[in-house]
Amino acid sequence: MTITIRVPTAPRRSAEVAPTFTVDGPLAGLKVGLRHEGSWRSWMWIVDEWTDLLRADGAEPVVLEAGGRVGDEGVETRAAVAEWVESIDCGVSGLGTCGSCTSNSVHDAVSLERAKKPAVVAVCEEFETHGRNMAHSLGHGDLKHLVLPYPLENRPEKEIREIANEYYPKFLEVLGVKA
Repeated sequence: MTITIRVPTAPRRSAEVAPTFTVDGPLAGLKVGLRHEGSWRSWMWIVDEWTDLLRADGAEPVVLEAGGRVGDEGVETRAAVAEWVESIDCGVSGLGTCGSCTSNSVHDAVSLERAKKPAVVAVCEEFETHGRNMAHSLGHGDLKHLVLPYPLENRPEKEIREIANEYYPKFLEVLGVKA
């Protein structure tokens, strides 16, 4: 009797990756996208903090709450993401802190890169590998990741807002903002 073992994974893509983009200039005057799914209060608090910090630095924050990915809601979400991508100069998509949220965050950051706009995906350290694998599978293996502590969701609001302020300069650095 012959036993055939099947590998349940897709074959590796070639090592070629799509180009990435950076701001390479000042933040002032840019429309900076901040994308969340409305699922993680921790990320919404970070987006809230970064919205204020971006305004203080002369940028215009553009926040998108992305919805579900299937059915009519999926159609609406894809249209909203496309509109958001068109309306901004650069952005961050998050939060990768579970499997589907990481996949969707990476997908939306890749949408920015495909539009030749600087993009960062925010993931928690527990989901960094998944985020990098997802980006690679989409042909964007060099997608910039901002890796946040894990877990975030069980921390008090004050601590999350402190993390937001601590990571804001790192976000700008990864995005390629220059003074």
